[in-house]
Amino acid sequence: MNFETERLILRPWTEEDAESLYEYAKDPAVGPIAGWPVHTSVENSREIIQYVLSADETYAVCLKEDNRAIGSIGLFSPAQAHTKIEKYELEIGYWIGVPFWGKGLIPEAIKKMQEHAFCDLGCSAMWCGYYDGNIKSKKCQKKCGFTYHHTEENKPCIPMGDVRTEHFTRITKEQWLVGRKEKEVVLYIHGKGGSADEAEHYRPFFLGTDVYGFDYQSENPWDAKKEFTEKVAELSEKYHRITLIAVSIGAYFSMNAGIGKFIDRAFFISPIVNMEKLILDMINWAGTSESELERRRVIPVEFGDDLSWEYLQYARRNKIIWDVPTEILYGSADHLQSIDTIQEFAAKDTVNLTIMEGGEHWFHTDEQMKFLDQWLEKPHA
Repeated sequence: MNFETERLILRPWTEEDAESLYEYAKDPAVGPIAGWPVHTSVENSREIIQYVLSADETYAVCLKEDNRAIGSIGLFSPAQAHTKIEKYELEIGYWIGVPFWGKGLIPEAIKKMQEHAFCDLGCSAMWCGYYDGNIKSKKCQKKCGFTYHHTEENKPCIPMGDVRTEHFTRITKEQWLVGRKEKEVVLYIHGKGGSADEAEHYRPFFLGTDVYGFDYQSENPWDAKKEFTEKVAELSEKYHRITLIAVSIGAYFSMNAGIGKFIDRAFFISPIVNMEKLILDMINWAGTSESELERRRVIPVEFGDDLSWEYLQYARRNKIIWDVPTEILYGSADHLQSIDTIQEFAAKDTVNLTIMEGGEHWFHTDEQMKFLDQWLEKPHA
């Protein structure tokens, strides 16, 4: 089995690697500090490949540019480990030639092996060790998420014929899953008629953070529920934190989808927070009645989407539950939802409401956008 990273190929050793192995393993700065003697000849290196490096889950570390072996990395079972470990746990060992020190190549290889061990092999925890004085290996392990576990003193190092102090570090699968995620993503969800490209406006307010515009396809909340949940669950696999920015019906779709368990904080701009109330208001604006809508099922209107009996019943059956820390920006001249509706929603302990006098439902004028930008900056002050 072969593995690839950005710069490396990790593949099984072959006897053809003997010359390359000898070139780097003959250096006294490499093997002895890791617990094995320098190689004395190409033939000696060939024998090491045959009897040691041919073991399962042992790989030559090679640069992609020439596939030449410049180091080694391997996974060891509890029976092979340097310390006592449990079933379903593994130990990892590694080295790389001196010319390649300080380039981050071994951490790159370790992280690929962690992915293999935890995702493919069912490993529950990974161990790693370093002998007293091997500061480079200690730093490498820390960089890869390992944390100190214990020290064993007066430990025979049989290949070198001496006694040493060995320190052991460990990382669990749960710790690895958390550590592999990026820090934060801002998820932007547009309103009706908007687009994912609008997310670019918010990027300067979250420097150093990924900003993702969600180009969702759903036009009603029951379809959006599945689409939104799948997207946010996907993002949660990669990121520690998700900040949500949602506009108008995008906020309603988000809350209705039940994605709050994935969201750390939210910014809502003119959010639809009570869809049932909005549809009932639209019925009045259209000069019709709820009973007439029930009879006709769909009533076209000139000022917006067709009135739908199915939509009204869905909104009634699926009440919004939202307990995410949320900042709301609302314009006092919003024609879709009254200030009473917004204030009722904002009465929750987790919601903070900002009102722009004269602001409309769609913030678009220079004055409104300036107000929006200043509002968005406040939580970062």
